[in-house]
Amino acid sequence: MLEDFAKDDLKIDEDYNNANQNIEDRRRQEAHYFKLYGRIEIHEWLLKDSVRMKSYRDAIQLNEFFRHKIVLDVGCGMGVLSVFAAKAASKKVLAVDAATISDYAQQVAQDNGFGSVITVIRGKVEDIELPDDIDKVDIIMCDWMGHCLFTGNMLDSVIFARDKWLSAEGHIYPDTAQLYLAAIKGRDQDLGFWHDVHGFDLSAIRRRCESKAVVEHVTGDQLMSRVCLVKSVDLYTEPRQSAKFRSLFELKVVRNGWVHALVAYFDVGFSKSTQRISFSTSPCAPWTHWNQTVFYLETPLPVRAGEYIKGVFAMKPKEESIFDMEFDIYVYFDGREKTATIHQSFVLSNPLTLC
Repeated sequence: MLEDFAKDDLKIDEDYNNANQNIEDRRRQEAHYFKLYGRIEIHEWLLKDSVRMKSYRDAIQLNEFFRHKIVLDVGCGMGVLSVFAAKAASKKVLAVDAATISDYAQQVAQDNGFGSVITVIRGKVEDIELPDDIDKVDIIMCDWMGHCLFTGNMLDSVIFARDKWLSAEGHIYPDTAQLYLAAIKGRDQDLGFWHDVHGFDLSAIRRRCESKAVVEHVTGDQLMSRVCLVKSVDLYTEPRQSAKFRSLFELKVVRNGWVHALVAYFDVGFSKSTQRISFSTSPCAPWTHWNQTVFYLETPLPVRAGEYIKGVFAMKPKEESIFDMEFDIYVYFDGREKTATIHQSFVLSNPLTLC
C-alpha cells in the first residue's frame, strides 16, 4: 500500500516537472519569436505588401462604423493599422504588441497627429489589462493570418481578446477566412539533385526535404485541378485551437500532365466593411507576402482531365514549437496510367523561427 502511494507521489512530481518544463519551453519560444518580430525589416516587408495594406486601409477608412468607437489592435507592430483606425475617427485605439517594434508605434502615432487617440500597450494580449476606464471594445483588428493561414499562432490571441473584451455588437477585422487545396505541376522541387551530387549519393537529404512544406510563389499556370475548400473560419464563433483539424478533399483534374505537389492558399474577408472587402492568396491572384504553401509528393502522378485525386488533409500546431504546423496528408489516386496511395507527413516552420 505504501509503495503504491510512493509511486503516485513520484508520478505527480514527474507530471509537475514536465508541466513546468513545457511552460519554460513556451516562454523561451515566445521570447525568441518576439525578439525576431521586433526587427524593422520584417515590418518593412509587410508594409510593402500592397494587397494586404490596401485591404486593411479600405476596410477601416471606408467604414463609418469606426467613428467614435474604441478599437483594439492585436499585434500592432509599428502601429500603421492603428493610425488607419485613428484617421477613421475612432474615439480610442489601444495598440497591443509584445515585440520591441511597438516602441515605434507611439512615435508613429505622435508624428501623424494621433498621439492622444492611440495608446500603445506593451505585452501579450493574454497578459495585459485595458485602461481602468475601458471594460469593452467595439472593434478588434489584427493581421492574424500566417502561412497556410495558421502559422504564427495569432488566431488564438484574437479569440482570447474577443471572448474577454469584445462588446455584444462588436466587429472583428478581418472576420472570415477559407483555406483551399489544389493540385499543381512543378519542378519536382529539384529533389533529383540529391541523388548525384558531384558523384555522391546524398539521398538522405532528399528524404529530409520531402518532409518540409515549402512556402513559395506558385503561378496560375501550374494549377492542374479545381480547388477544394478544406477549412472555413468565422471569427465570431470560432473556438480556440481551430488550427487542429482534419478534412477530406477531392480534386478534379482539369488537364493532362503531371501532378508534383498539392498547394494550399487562403482567402480573407472583412464582412463588416462597407464594401465587403476581401483578398486572396490564390496562385491566380496578385502576389502577397504569404505566397502559397506547397506539399511535394514523393511520387509524381500522371493525370488526365476528368480524373480525381482524393484524400485527407490534417493539420495541427507542432508540439515542440507553438509557432509551427504539422501536416498529415493521405492521397489516393486511381488513374488510367497509375494507381497510387500516398501518406506523407510535413512540417511548416514559421519563417521567423528559422532566423
